[in-house]
Parts: sequence; structure tokens; C-alpha cells
Amino acid sequence: MADALRYLTERDVVSVLDIPRAIDALHDMLIAQGREQARNLPKTLATWGDGSSMHALGSVQTGAAGYAGFKTWVHTKAGGGSLFSLFDAGSGALRAIIEARALGMLRTAAISGVATRALAPADATCAALIGTGPQAVTQLAALAAVRPLRQVRVYSPTPEKRRAFVASVAGKYAFDIQASDTLEHALAGAEIVTLITRAVDPFVDAARLADCRHLNAVGAILPSKAEFTQDVFERADGVVVDDLENARRGSRELRERFGADGAPWPGVTVLSDWLAQGLARPSDARLTIFKGMGMGLSDLAMARVVFEHARDQDLGLALPPQTRENLLLAQP
Repeated sequence: MADALRYLTERDVVSVLDIPRAIDALHDMLIAQGREQARNLPKTLATWGDGSSMHALGSVQTGAAGYAGFKTWVHTKAGGGSLFSLFDAGSGALRAIIEARALGMLRTAAISGVATRALAPADATCAALIGTGPQAVTQLAALAAVRPLRQVRVYSPTPEKRRAFVASVAGKYAFDIQASDTLEHALAGAEIVTLITRAVDPFVDAARLADCRHLNAVGAILPSKAEFTQDVFERADGVVVDDLENARRGSRELRERFGADGAPWPGVTVLSDWLAQGLARPSDARLTIFKGMGMGLSDLAMARVVFEHARDQDLGLALPPQTRENLLLAQP
């Protein structure tokens, strides 16, 4: 049923995608974007109540066999849900509806993996992972996929959570994974640092990042939140974002540094341009910063791989194809 509309569950997604495959798929999509063969729609966001929010991201890959899609999700204190709607970019037909929790975790980790592979020193072996929520599991896997790690130190404010996290990943990797009792201990000697927290106020400053050569800041994606202080920019020789418009709208760190009035942000590079131009990390760079906000093309890269594999292997729930006829006007 090649033309069937497919409903793909979380189980279908994780059966198809792993971190290395996700990183490679996103890398290819970003190069397409840098060559103007793919583009994003900026994120839309509404908030209400005590921290509830709703979001939508869109993207399209043009050219032969291209796709367009929208990821939509709602987050509340009681829980949330997310879906990705995948369309054929040529015909406009709806091809798949994909449960998007795992998809989102994989694309968030994959963008960190792509950025780390492109920007971090090739010989970096020591990393710090700050945050131990569900996203931290895939962030660790992304770091392991792109660098020959020797040690990763893990920190979050709650001792039980960081110890439980380290216990859950123990034995999965050849390198040493330690739970740090303090933020300072976690960051000391770390050449790569990944922040994946829900911090409201910045808590990592330049002094704590004295040994850091590359920083992934991917946790604070709302304008009310921040993870690192403004003095970190003073050490940076390069600032790279996944999507400039989303960063303008949602990154408190970058808005405070470069302005929120729509003026150009000098010195800020988009990751897709970096990759398409074949740029490499400057040999004398002290620190590079990658700020990931989430963008539609990241989800689209994951959704394309999942859908095409599901179509070829007949996975998921096959539904009738999308109705193309205007039944209202066809009524007598």
C-alpha cells in the first residue's frame, strides 16, 4: 500500500532511527538548506496559565521527491503531546502522521551531534553533560557518536536524579561516566559542554567554562529562560545557531547579547551555511557556541527517514489515502 496514509507510533520511530542515522540524516538536510533546497517556517508559540504552551514548526525540502511537514505540540504541567504531519511536497498529499516525542528527542540530540562534529576539537575526549532529564539520554548518545570520549561528567541539582541517570547509562559506553556533586566539578577539564536543562535563570558563567572549547546550549528555548551568562560570549570566537529567526524570537541569551529589535546579528552563523560552505573550526578558536532552538527541518529530516522506511517495510497503521475530492462541493 505505497499510497496509504500511515499512522506511525513511537515504537515505529525508535525501531527505525538511532542516533548515528539521525545525525547523518540531519547533516544532509542542513546541507540542502545551505544550498537553498530546503527551508523552515519560523516557530509559532502561545503560552497560557502556569507555564503551559503550544508550538508549531514547519519546513519543506524542495526538488524531486521532496517533503513538507508540520510538527505541532502542547506542553502543560499535566503532560503534553506532539505529532508530525508529513506531506508530499510535489502533490500536497498527506503521507504520514507520526507520533513525535521520540522524533523530537532524536532531532534535538542529532543537531547537537552535527554541531559538535562540525565545531568541537576533533581530539576532544572529556565532556560535561548538565541536565539529567529524558533528553539527556540522547544527548549523551550524540556526543558518543561524534567524538572519541574518555570521560563524561554529569551534573544536575538533585543528587538522586544524577545518580539514577549515571546508573541507567552505566555499561552502555566504553568511556567513564561520573556523577558530579557540584557544577564546578563537572565542568573542570571538560572540553565539550552540553546544557540540556529547564533553567529559568543563567547558571553557567565564563569562569566555570574556562576549559571548555565547545558549548552546546540546547535547553532554554523560551524567551523567559537562559542557561549561560553574557560573559560567556566574551570568550567565544564563533556563535552558531540552528535557525536565526527562532533564535531571534526565543533565545534570551542571544537576544540580550545581540538585540531583540530585528537589527542584524554580526558574528552569528547559521549551522546550515557553515556545513554547506565546508567550514572547519579555526585552529586557534578558544570557544565555539552552538545555540539550538529547534526547527522544522530537523523534524523533517527525521520524519523522512522514518516514513520511507515504514513505507518500504510496511510498518505502522495503513489508513485510507487522504481524500482529495471536495466532498462538500460534490453534494447534489
